[in-house]
Amino acid sequence: MRTKNSRIRRTCAVACTVPLLALGGAATALAVPAASASVTRSVQQSSPDEILALVNAEREKAGCEPLTVDPRLAAAAQAHADDMAANGLTAHTGSDGSSDLARMEKAGYSPAGPSSENVSGPGHQSSKSHVDGWMASTRGHRAAILNCTYKQTGIGTSGEYAVELFAVQSR
Repeated sequence: MRTKNSRIRRTCAVACTVPLLALGGAATALAVPAASASVTRSVQQSSPDEILALVNAEREKAGCEPLTVDPRLAAAAQAHADDMAANGLTAHTGSDGSSDLARMEKAGYSPAGPSSENVSGPGHQSSKSHVDGWMASTRGHRAAILNCTYKQTGIGTSGEYAVELFAVQSR
C-alpha cells in the first residue's frame, strides 16, 4: 500500500507540475518520466489564526480569558517573523538590534502594562509544533501564554518562524 501511495503522489506531482512548466516554456519537462520525479516534504505554513486558537485553548484550560488580536501587535510580530526568516535568527533581538518593545512602539502600540514575546524557528513545522514548543519551554514562553494578565496579542509567521506578542492593553 505504501508503494502504491508513493507512486500516486509522484504521479500527481508530475501531473500538476508539467502543465505549469510547459506554460513557462520548459517543454523538455514533458519528457520526464513519472518514476524519476522526486517528491520533497514541504513545511506546512503556520497560521496566526491557528496559533491563536491553540494558545487560547491552553489559556482556557488555565482559567484565563482568550486573547484578542490587536492589528498593531500583529504587524510588529509579523515584521519580526519576517526578519528572523530572512536573516536566519531565532531571537528576541531583531537583526537591527531592536527589542520586542521597540517593535511594538514602532507599530504604534505602547503597552500600558507588562508585555512579553514568544519566538520559535526551525524545527517547528506547524502551528501546533510552535505552541507545543512554547508550552514545553522552561524559559518563560509557557508563562507568557498562561499569564491571565495579558489580554491582547499579535502573531506573525514566516516559514518555520513564529512570533507572538502579549500585552495588557495599549495606552
